[in-house]
Amino acid sequence: MYDFDNDPKRVKDKLFCSMSAHFLCEELPVEAIDWEEEKIEAWIDDNRWEPFDFWDTHDIVELIESATWHAFEFMKENWKELSRGHEDRNSGVA
Repeated sequence: MYDFDNDPKRVKDKLFCSMSAHFLCEELPVEAIDWEEEKIEAWIDDNRWEPFDFWDTHDIVELIESATWHAFEFMKENWKELSRGHEDRNSGVA
């Protein structure tokens, strides 16, 4: 079982990058998980999706964080079922 509390593979950080694609023209690159907050905000400013042109950058970050949190919590709560599906595919069970 994955250790969601310590998140050793930085799944939540990677989800943040992935979820950014829902609010930006370009998905935040995965290497951004090691950037300073100011650099991330500048990147978001340069890549904001048109419907968010007049939004404050911090509000866009909050949207991405919210989507990330919900996805992470879903994975955490449903990990057994999700990983069982992966095991079934690997064993050839339909």
